[in-house]
This record gives sequence, C-alpha cells and structure tokens, in this order.
Amino acid sequence: MPRPLDRRELLNDPTLTGRSFVAAYTTLVDEWIAEVYDEAVGDRRGLALVATGGHGRAELAPQSDLDLLLLHDGSFDADAAQQLWYPIWDAGFKLGHSVRTSAETLALARDDLATATSLLSPRLLAGDPAVFATL
Repeated sequence: MPRPLDRRELLNDPTLTGRSFVAAYTTLVDEWIAEVYDEAVGDRRGLALVATGGHGRAELAPQSDLDLLLLHDGSFDADAAQQLWYPIWDAGFKLGHSVRTSAETLALARDDLATATSLLSPRLLAGDPAVFATL
C-alpha cells in the first residue's frame, strides 16, 4: 500500500504563493505518483507513466485533475493498470486516465482534438524512458 499523500504542510505554508506554490505542489504530487507507480508495476520495461495536459505542463493546483497516460509497448495487460489507478482515486484525485501504445495514442490524436492538445506537453513521471521517447 503506498503511503498516503499528505498535502497539509504545503497547503498551510503562507510563503508559497503563485508559481512557487504550483511548482511545489506539482513536485509533491509527482513524487507521490512515482511511488504509487513503483509499488503497482515496479521496474517493468516497455511501460511508462506520462502526465499530459496541465499536469504535463507541471501546472497543478489543489483541485486539478490528473491526466495520466500509461504508455506501453504492446506487451502490458491493461487490466493490471487498476493497481495504479485505485490508489490515486483513493487519495481523492479526479483522474483522467488511459492505457495505450504510442501508435494508438498518435492515431487517436489525429482524429481527436482534445487528445492532440493534451499531448502538446507530455512529461515522463515514471517508467521506461525509451517507451516515452516513442511518443
């Protein structure tokens, strides 16, 4: 079970405002998500967790949703992704999530403007950098 995400100290710090707060909050959430990923899927090759949209731009606020893409090379069982999503939901986050290969993602982006714009600023959070590079 991943450690609970404790946001209280950050939220109660009066010295953190504006961009400095956003940067600190995004870092806190990203580090926690990387821990959840490590516990859920370990160090499997061929798998990468990617932040997209505002999360990809590192612009999280306390009520932001998390837009996450579990990118794989075709050898990953998508049902196993539930081990990653449930702790995030349990922490109270709104989660926009998908599990796709790079080819599937790019094909969808060709026909779906929302997907295409969300991929303008993808950012690797955890996993295999080689799989992320294919995106």
